[in-house]
Amino acid sequence: MITRIHAVDPGSDPARGKSFGYNFDGWNEDHTIFLYTGDGRVGDQQMRDGNRAILEHHAKDRALRLFVADGLIPGTKQKNHRYIGKFEVDVERPFFLEEAPDQNKELRTVFVFRLRPLSEVLYRDADRSSSGDIRLTTEAVLVPLEAHVSQTFENPGAKATTAVRRESELCARYVSHLGRVFQRWKIIPAGETRPLYTDLYDQEENELYEAKGTATRDAVRRSVGQLLDYQRHITPKPKLTLLLPHRPSDDLINFLHDVGISCVYEEPETGFSRIGATRED
Repeated sequence: MITRIHAVDPGSDPARGKSFGYNFDGWNEDHTIFLYTGDGRVGDQQMRDGNRAILEHHAKDRALRLFVADGLIPGTKQKNHRYIGKFEVDVERPFFLEEAPDQNKELRTVFVFRLRPLSEVLYRDADRSSSGDIRLTTEAVLVPLEAHVSQTFENPGAKATTAVRRESELCARYVSHLGRVFQRWKIIPAGETRPLYTDLYDQEENELYEAKGTATRDAVRRSVGQLLDYQRHITPKPKLTLLLPHRPSDDLINFLHDVGISCVYEEPETGFSRIGATRED
């Protein structure tokens, strides 16, 4: 789907965004908000030019008239556009930020404007947003391990697929080793649309695990950030544990001690070993 806004004309092209792996544009579930991705193909989008024109259209007394792609003009390769109606930027929440890859496949932030219809508008099922609107409050629910994990944009490309597979296989071996039922948390933070999925959660012990397919410093650092981010959305706060394919360096173990995170790592003969969150453990 391609959308255009006339009068301020930022030239947004969700079809191009979809080719990069995202598509936020379209109606929310109850047709009260039309989501519209801002302009800027490389790096973080900036609130200038067309994006600023959309945000400030009230102050500039300029109308927002929305058009969506509707096939091709007969006999040409030029896209035809159908008029949807007149809109305004939502006063209370004019936009939110999302993460998405740019044309160089680098992860960046984009503006997603929230537009409200001002008069009679055209609704089509084809113009429904695939992501939906933001949540006003954070939602955190337990789901089975087998629950589908939405595609993320972290480490795009083949390397990300390999890393995810290694982490998934490590989790499976650990679950089999303990012989217990594990779940995962599905978290949708307030003001965002894309859910976050944790790796493993042991409800009996109230323990949250983040798995990594390698024990490098970069992987450990990222895991700490992920665990702390997840923890603040879960009640009661769970214990935090990093699951690794082998023992990390002594300095990284000290780092995990300092931030109060346990470490479980795989060993060839014993299966898995645990290092407690504190030096007294």
